[in-house]
Amino acid sequence: MKNKKQKHRVKKFIKQDKYCNICEQKHDKLSADHVPPKSCPPKKERFISQLRYKLLGDSSFQLRISQSGVKYETICNQCNNNLGSKYDWALVDLSKKIESLTNSNIILPDSFEIECYPNAIIRSVLGHLLAAKTITDKSIIDSLIRPCILDESIPIDKNIHVFYWIYPYDKIIILRDVGMPSIRNKLTSEICIFSIIKFFPIAFLVTYQLDKYENLQNLYQFNNLSIKDKANLQINLKNIKKATWPEECIGFENFLLIGQSFDDSVYSVPRK
Repeated sequence: MKNKKQKHRVKKFIKQDKYCNICEQKHDKLSADHVPPKSCPPKKERFISQLRYKLLGDSSFQLRISQSGVKYETICNQCNNNLGSKYDWALVDLSKKIESLTNSNIILPDSFEIECYPNAIIRSVLGHLLAAKTITDKSIIDSLIRPCILDESIPIDKNIHVFYWIYPYDKIIILRDVGMPSIRNKLTSEICIFSIIKFFPIAFLVTYQLDKYENLQNLYQFNNLSIKDKANLQINLKNIKKATWPEECIGFENFLLIGQSFDDSVYSVPRK
């Protein structure tokens, strides 16, 4: 009787050169950043794989078990603490408010507003996307994001656009720096750079110099606020996408251009 072929285990996301992805300083040891923040709603005990294997249908890799969610050991302790104390509280607050409303017995309208701190939310999302890769590169987007994460008084760059939509799925998807058409179903359209983070109950898509995408709502109007400014965020329950949108490639609707950071993409589901 033949033995089953042993599967390779998905590696942890650890930066080997020890340069912090936020401050760019070298440290003896980097800390583990939770993406999304640890206090956000998704169940923490999870199976973790690389998204590339899911997209390619490759089953040769064994899922890794994590009891504390998805982590990237890529930023220093100080930057990790600053990210958590300055910005993450706003993203946690928003995700818990949406979770509370969608899990309640209240009949919700197709569109409603939630009071929150949108500028701090943007910085939290951008900060965790900075953490979500294990290579040191010269990414233009990263160079534009870093200053406003390190200094809360610096406005978010006008070329950075953060889109959002409701994401009612238990899968966590993290994807950095992929090229996709700026208009779906039109493969001759301009190619733009996208980064994605999706977790229950909300998803974010970050672009560079692309201010409209697939009728998604854009947080751009809040780029110049302070992190303590309140505003109402519109939540649209009619614009629910598939769990695999927008990264899935079906027919001639979409394609992905990938680089080194694709190895740090995440596909994670709760451990039952």
